[in-house]
Amino acid sequence: MSQSLGAFLYDQLAPLPSVKSFSRPLTGRTVLLTGGNVGLGLEAAKHLASLGPQRLIITSRSTARAKDALVQIGVAGKGKCNVDCWEVDLAQFASVKALVDRFAKEGGGKLDLLVLNAGVVNLEWKETPDRWEETLQVNHLSTALLAIRMLPFLLAADAQPPTPRVVIVNSGLHHRVEDVPEADEASMLQKLNDKEYIIREGKVRPRYTLTKLFNVMFTMALSERLPSTSVLSVNSVNPGFCRSQLTRNFHSWGFWLYQLLLARSTEAGSRTLVHAAVSKDLDGKSGEYVESCFVSKPSVMVQSGRGKVIREKLWTETIEQLSLVDPEVPGIVKQYLS
Repeated sequence: MSQSLGAFLYDQLAPLPSVKSFSRPLTGRTVLLTGGNVGLGLEAAKHLASLGPQRLIITSRSTARAKDALVQIGVAGKGKCNVDCWEVDLAQFASVKALVDRFAKEGGGKLDLLVLNAGVVNLEWKETPDRWEETLQVNHLSTALLAIRMLPFLLAADAQPPTPRVVIVNSGLHHRVEDVPEADEASMLQKLNDKEYIIREGKVRPRYTLTKLFNVMFTMALSERLPSTSVLSVNSVNPGFCRSQLTRNFHSWGFWLYQLLLARSTEAGSRTLVHAAVSKDLDGKSGEYVESCFVSKPSVMVQSGRGKVIREKLWTETIEQLSLVDPEVPGIVKQYLS
């Protein structure tokens, strides 16, 4: 583990700045935030709505379940922000593609801010209709697909500050991953999708941690491939340990006490997302790891030579797999990335 207990406690318990202290108006901007109907996403959406974007689109697996969230976000935006909820199920590639197709028709041609917040934590093996392990697909593959498919709209956004950004929500738990031995296999992602292997080796429960590492690495890999002339930035943010819907499957007394003593509120955690999305601190910066409302450093493994090897393999295999499920991916990569 590359982060000491003391460093974790310091970052976790340090007071966070208010949104007012770093916010900037989002006048005329279009914002898309995944998982905006509950938890961190909802609180972040409320803060973003208060900054007055022209349009704020949140996503949920069910628009029916987002009705109350839309009311809360509308109140935060003081009725001046057009707020919609669009359905997407990140456990299905077809649903992600449908979301992008809808944005192409109804989004206005540009996207100024994409916050990729939606994620899952599974304690048991669960397979999607696309025959991928659910945590791997939702947290990494579908998140990557949405980021890639949205590039044409992001690169068409206005260059005036706050400049267009992609914010990918990661976790400080990525520090716990000391290596990814599957990277030595012919196909790392296919090995990680091998049910028999994963269950036999006891790698189901640590899957969330691994996918958060992939979020950090994918962010860096995508940023490295953006055209040098682009004002678009891609950064990842660690909101810290928060009380949210993400931990709803954990029921032990030990976890309850741990959460009671150390967890941030969802509102506090959401400030880190908004900071990464709009603050001047990130102007002109891309590929950064952000936590507690400041630019920090990812794990030692991520920064190592081994980490770079894994990152490059992750990028190559991710694009290969996404190209199989979405024929638009290869063309976007060729046209918009270097």
